Amino acid sequence: MIIRNRLRATLLVLFAFIVGLVALNFYTFEKLEGDAPAINASGSLRMRAYQLAWLSARLVYADGEEAADIRRSMRTRIGEYDRLLAGLAEGKSEMWIAPSSNEEVKAQLAVVNPLWETYRTHVFDVLAADTPEGKQAANAIVAAEVVGYVTEVDRLVMAYDQASQEKIAVSHKVGAVAIVLAFIIFVVSSYCISIEVLRPLAALTASFREVAGKEGDLTQQLRADRYDEIGRIVHSFNSFVSDLRQIMQRAQACSTEVSGLSDTLWQASIENSKAVEYNAVAISNVAARANEQNENIKTLTASVNGIAAHIAEMQGSAHDNLVNLAALNTVVEMTRACAQVAAAAAEDVAKASTEITNLTEDSAAAIEQETASLEAFAATAEHLKGLATELDELVGRFKV
Repeated sequence: MIIRNRLRATLLVLFAFIVGLVALNFYTFEKLEGDAPAINASGSLRMRAYQLAWLSARLVYADGEEAADIRRSMRTRIGEYDRLLAGLAEGKSEMWIAPSSNEEVKAQLAVVNPLWETYRTHVFDVLAADTPEGKQAANAIVAAEVVGYVTEVDRLVMAYDQASQEKIAVSHKVGAVAIVLAFIIFVVSSYCISIEVLRPLAALTASFREVAGKEGDLTQQLRADRYDEIGRIVHSFNSFVSDLRQIMQRAQACSTEVSGLSDTLWQASIENSKAVEYNAVAISNVAARANEQNENIKTLTASVNGIAAHIAEMQGSAHDNLVNLAALNTVVEMTRACAQVAAAAAEDVAKASTEITNLTEDSAAAIEQETASLEAFAATAEHLKGLATELDELVGRFKV
């Protein structure tokens, strides 16, 4: 049974109990209200009996209009007395009197009714007497009977009162039982609510506090061998914590990979910096050697031009047959000097070319290393992009 049905059943039991208790109270009040008019009516019988005896005594010495008024009053009292006894015995709605079910009351009514018949007959005898002597004799009988009759009427009143007290006692017992039942229902309901609702909710609250606290304990798992609302909540909580634990594990793995890739990027950046620095030095050296080579080439050019001029001068001297040995020797010496300078310049140019070639090869190697570093950068960036996409997918499962 799910908690909703249990709560509905509990509320239904409480409602039925409250309705029954209210109905019982109304029933008890109705019974007690029916007893109150009967007690009042039975109590008035005693007063009315004394009134008849008092009127009977007055009638003995009354005459004329006074006697007529007393007779009318006595007949009226007798008629009212008859209606009260009939109402007590049979019940009358206009008098708010219900017939009594108490055996003692019924027995006492059976005693009072014949006594009343006798007492009423003797009262009528007083009314029917014509002479003062007859009135006195009939009144003496009424006066003698009234005490015994009133005694029985008192017993009737006591029987009604006792019956009412018994009903009140039963009502008190029923009320006490109702209070005990209400307490039992309250205790059972509180225990069921505590066991079925409050304790599981307290466990859930504690687990949520552990998950949401500073420690963020995602190893929390609750156990609920039930299939009601609490069981579904516990199952949803366990699924949530399990999914969150898997997400955090994947996030930690991604964080580890990102840390490793950061180290790779750092190492690649260092190597790339070294390659760039080495490439810059190589290019600077190439530029310097190229300048030296340019100077050597200028020197070589000037030497070759000098050799060409001296050779042209030697040709002119030979053509004009004006060869002067001293001058020719001087020209030859100058030509030899220019040739030496040209040879030295050519050697320097060759060395510079070799150095430029080596520097160019080193620069190419540095450029290759830089290219490899850039490719490592690109691969790492692509991997980081993939990790970022995965993290976005993980975070995208949550609404923020």
